[in-house]
Amino acid sequence: MLNALIVQGIGAIGYTLLALSYFKKEKRQILFMQIISYIFFVVHYYLLNGITGAICNLIGLFALITIYIFEKYKLKNKILVSTFFIVLLLAVNALTFQNIYSIFPMVASVIVVISFLENNENDIRGIGVLAAICWLIYAIVYKSYIAIIFEVITLINVVIAFSKNLSHKK
Repeated sequence: MLNALIVQGIGAIGYTLLALSYFKKEKRQILFMQIISYIFFVVHYYLLNGITGAICNLIGLFALITIYIFEKYKLKNKILVSTFFIVLLLAVNALTFQNIYSIFPMVASVIVVISFLENNENDIRGIGVLAAICWLIYAIVYKSYIAIIFEVITLINVVIAFSKNLSHKK
């Protein structure tokens, strides 16, 4: 019982940070908070035996760190780096495939890598909605109760942030 609470608590920290990240105004701030949240996701899904989810989050963590560095230092070749991470995600998903639901974290992770190519913060938030839906399905299958709650909360938060930022631009 205590172990289950600890595993759900680890997920709660990650999902709280992810939800809060979408309220940041700058892309770099969004990415930094997401990097921290992904560390918690890796541990959370590993402890739930969601190996594909843990590995996709680990690759996603490295992708977000790379994206953050590219943004911070205004580096080029985003398409090459994004392509590398997408191919890596596809290959790892094929190697760690557990069941049909393994596709969802891979799709979510690929979507996040694609956001690297986006410069519009609201497009990044929109991509966050699609990723949250994929992770919600995976969380239901792997009984990550805290993830189910927080993916719904994240979806609501992203939609609010998305709407809020659209109304400010008018």
